[in-house]
Amino acid sequence: MRLALLAVLSFSISAQEIKPLFPATGPKPVGPYSPGIAVGEFVFVSGQGVLDSAGKRPADTRSQAIQCINNVRNILKLGHLDLANIFSLQIYLTDKSQEAIVDQVLKDSFSGKVPPHSLLYVPKLPVETPLEITAYAHKNKQSGELEAPSLEQAAGCKASKQFVQCGVEVAAGGADVEQQTAAVLGALDARLKLHGSSLAKVVATNVYLTDISEFSKMNAAYASFFLLRAPTRTTVQPFSISRGRVAISVVASK
Repeated sequence: MRLALLAVLSFSISAQEIKPLFPATGPKPVGPYSPGIAVGEFVFVSGQGVLDSAGKRPADTRSQAIQCINNVRNILKLGHLDLANIFSLQIYLTDKSQEAIVDQVLKDSFSGKVPPHSLLYVPKLPVETPLEITAYAHKNKQSGELEAPSLEQAAGCKASKQFVQCGVEVAAGGADVEQQTAAVLGALDARLKLHGSSLAKVVATNVYLTDISEFSKMNAAYASFFLLRAPTRTTVQPFSISRGRVAISVVASK
């Protein structure tokens, strides 16, 4: 009985280490992912688009960028953090001509001290959003050696004290998007296990699709790998992916 109780307590403690964050208000996830994940003193935020809590899209780019930032802030607050705790931002924009407007909103939101960030121009984002912002934050604004995700990151994993970060894994061509998604996630799981982690401990993913119209098909395959707890996620359609139709990078807790 005592052993069983200890096992239950151990499971409970372990389960609390990775906590999904779902704000009461804000846009609903359009796939199998958590809006935010809290791990110790870190909070990871899924790519936030321009919709408000009522599902409405602001009319102009400035208002859209402000809404993205507000969506990020609402998730951070659930993890007892705020914009000042962000150590990495990833910005995805479909219209390059709007960069200056987005840049000014960032400067205004962070009082001129914008944290390290990367901006990627993409032809399409899910649900036709023109802008998406992903954030990593820490209580003391410490990165823990985490790098901003990039499509150029080579496959392979790098372990830090608390996390394992795996670069982009791409499946060989020829199979449909569901099979490729499964193949990529299976390969990532094997790589993570070499570093003492697994897909069960993944807290953030970046998914790159050659055709965003296959979003729902990818979601179906992706969901089968995260039945107990879905990590945060950012999904984009880049201009190209070498070899396959889907590529994925992950950050996992150790």
